[in-house]
Amino acid sequence: MDAIKSYLENMFLHLPKTAEVLRAKEELAQMMEDKYNQLRSEGRTDNEAVGQVISEFGNLEELAATLGIPQEVKDLESDAKKITMTDSEVERYLQVSIENGKRIASGVGIILLGVAILIFMHALASGGFLAEKVANAAGVGGLLLMIALAIYIFIMSGVKGEKYEKLETMLVKIDPYLHDRIAQMKEDYRPAFARSVAGGIVLILLGVAGLVTVAILEIGEEFAVMLMVVGLLVAVGIAVGLFISSGARMEAYDKLLNEGDYTWRQREGKSFAERISGPYWMLIVVIYLAWSFISNNWGFTWIVWPIAGVLFGLISALYSAFAGKK
Repeated sequence: MDAIKSYLENMFLHLPKTAEVLRAKEELAQMMEDKYNQLRSEGRTDNEAVGQVISEFGNLEELAATLGIPQEVKDLESDAKKITMTDSEVERYLQVSIENGKRIASGVGIILLGVAILIFMHALASGGFLAEKVANAAGVGGLLLMIALAIYIFIMSGVKGEKYEKLETMLVKIDPYLHDRIAQMKEDYRPAFARSVAGGIVLILLGVAGLVTVAILEIGEEFAVMLMVVGLLVAVGIAVGLFISSGARMEAYDKLLNEGDYTWRQREGKSFAERISGPYWMLIVVIYLAWSFISNNWGFTWIVWPIAGVLFGLISALYSAFAGKK
């Protein structure tokens, strides 16, 4: 009977939870239970009884009129496109999603590393270890090189995931047993997801605390402050990587299960962090370069980066924490 109950849950998974639909679900559950008990009393095995019940009552479209919910089923079929995926296709999709999450995370981390190099060069210049022009040239050149590499990673990630773009707007139809297995995988991963979000937030707060402490106490003057900014950016890079990689995996589960932001009413497309990471950092680059060239104050305009990094990390963390509760 557990298999029948699970199958029934999946049959009504995407229908609106109205009183009429819930009544129809209870009615069908009773019909399936009665048929199962009848078959068992006739000497059928459990597997035979389950198979017979699902064969007879497993098509909701055929039973819609009898159950009194023809319009609800019709609306579901007309409003939501479905794509059927096999076990192997699901496994491949999960693998690609997890890999792409790591790629996006590494791309963002590389950009922040380029920024850290830029600020480190300025720190060396302010400490008298390097000529200012050399520091500017090396820092900006390193940043642009890192940005180019990150863009390449973003593009390759898009190419790898292009095959699964249809999952952004279409419901996924999979075997009920596979659905239950993925649901269990999601539940098993939820603690790790929570640890990733919490760990990322702690890293950002520690980086901010260190920077503020050094700045207030005026330890080591500007050179020490810049080094703490570099440390903050490294912390933000690691934190954002945790948010993106763990979030991508969780959203892959949601897409396959048609849950969270990926129900038939709310197919929103790519994960939040993936959607905004590329445009966000390109905008920050434009702001930084424009401000620096206009003001010619390269020793100060670097402040854009720690602010942008902390802001991106906090936005991603808040969204991930909120989405994880759905």
